[in-house]
Amino acid sequence: MDQARAELIAIEQLSGGERVLWAGSPAPGSAALGALPATVFGIPFTGFAAFWISSTARITTREQGPWALFPLFGVPFLVIGLGMLLAPLWAYLAARNTVYAVTERRALIISGTRSRRVRSFTSAEVGNITRVERADGWGTVTFAAGTPIGSRGFEPYSRAAFVGIPEVRRVEQLIRDHVLQQAA
Repeated sequence: MDQARAELIAIEQLSGGERVLWAGSPAPGSAALGALPATVFGIPFTGFAAFWISSTARITTREQGPWALFPLFGVPFLVIGLGMLLAPLWAYLAARNTVYAVTERRALIISGTRSRRVRSFTSAEVGNITRVERADGWGTVTFAAGTPIGSRGFEPYSRAAFVGIPEVRRVEQLIRDHVLQQAA
């Protein structure tokens, strides 16, 4: 997504008197590369699911009654495996429909096309800021990390980050100078 379109999407989400300091999108190619481990795991997973379905289908070909449906129990695993194989495609498409923005009050992660999911992070939610930067200036800035208590009593890890963005050092500084300064 180009810079101008990202800025327009961010502007749609602003409150009165708020202005966009920076808007951008993740690099779709980087997002797809980040999903490759799921694909690698998905290869044997999908292969075993397909093998299981075909093996049980051969064994139960002459069966009558409920045993004839036994091979169908492998179909959900096959579908999950296919989803893992396609993980880079899903990550690529999600990145194309994601916009990151920094205003003087908050950091925004906007995703979706027909319906938008907007995650807004004010100074109260922004914690330790971590930047991972490549030599070319692209990278990831993580700015909100915590362990919200889940409904079942365990504490899943969650984080908010701008992943695969250009000028990552500048974006980090904008978050520090504007969003964090709101608390002061």
